[in-house]
Amino acid sequence: MAKIVVHVDDVEKVQMAFSNVQNLLTDLPTSEIFMVINGPAVTTLTSPSWAKFMTANPQVEVDACQNALTSHHVATTDLRTQIVVVPSGVVRLVELEGQGAAYIRP
Repeated sequence: MAKIVVHVDDVEKVQMAFSNVQNLLTDLPTSEIFMVINGPAVTTLTSPSWAKFMTANPQVEVDACQNALTSHHVATTDLRTQIVVVPSGVVRLVELEGQGAAYIRP
């Protein structure tokens, strides 16, 4: 089983990240996949596209950076309950890579 972290910090890369994750799940269905969202990309987390993606892929953990949420004025209460809010996206990336996760950035 592969452990993979997909890092998304750019609004324009969200759809590509969705596609990357779908491809990973198709070819490596037993993978443990994490998506770490920080930077301006956190502003997309309240959109219907995330709701649809997360409903279709409940096995994917979506982590949102609290620092980015704060700086982009996104309230944690506006996020889906499945989203894990982490204090720092970059620290979460380091943790996951330290646990052997392969890093992907669309």
